[in-house]
Amino acid sequence: MSLSRRILPILMPVVVLAFVGCQASRNENPAKGEAQQSSAEVKQTAVKLPDLVVEVGDEKDLDAILKENKGKVVLVDFWGTWCMPCMELLPHTLELAEKYGSQGLVVVTVAIEDINDPRKVDEVRGVLIKHGATGQVRALVSRYGIGEEAFTKFNIASGALPHLKLFGRDGTLAVTFGLEAEKPDPERIEAEVQRLLKETAVSQSQSTDGPELVIPEANS
Repeated sequence: MSLSRRILPILMPVVVLAFVGCQASRNENPAKGEAQQSSAEVKQTAVKLPDLVVEVGDEKDLDAILKENKGKVVLVDFWGTWCMPCMELLPHTLELAEKYGSQGLVVVTVAIEDINDPRKVDEVRGVLIKHGATGQVRALVSRYGIGEEAFTKFNIASGALPHLKLFGRDGTLAVTFGLEAEKPDPERIEAEVQRLLKETAVSQSQSTDGPELVIPEANS
């Protein structure tokens, strides 16, 4: 038997194993790629696009929102894109909406802006979304623009921003934060929100006349 014939049976299993290994390697790569693609698709479909609505409104629209949410705690943040302290406080306000929304907090933002600029509403919406606002936030842009009328209509006595009003579950104004009131400190605002959330709405069925008088029947 020649040397080549003796070597050939030895080399054949090696060649077969090498061929099978390449195929396995090629089959693994597409599977891995498909898994990565599938994971990416899941992540993409899991992201909920923001559906925030921003409307031009006035004090009557704000009052309607307050009445609609009676029984909840409502935090109203008067702010402006041109106001640096407002922009620093805004992310905290929106964080409260996310953190306490399930406990009964409603956050309303009222932007005091130049309403003559047709791009302003879209700009306000973009800023709010950038800082985490979702559809659970009620957003208004003052129809009075920037000026004394806006501060008068919304009862902002100081005429300065930021200005926040916090309403209890009974619909009454509980705390004001601003230049001539409580300092708009994030920790202080959150503490007041927590305090008011613990309070329950007064039940209309509760009697304020005291205990019912019961007259015993006379013995027969």
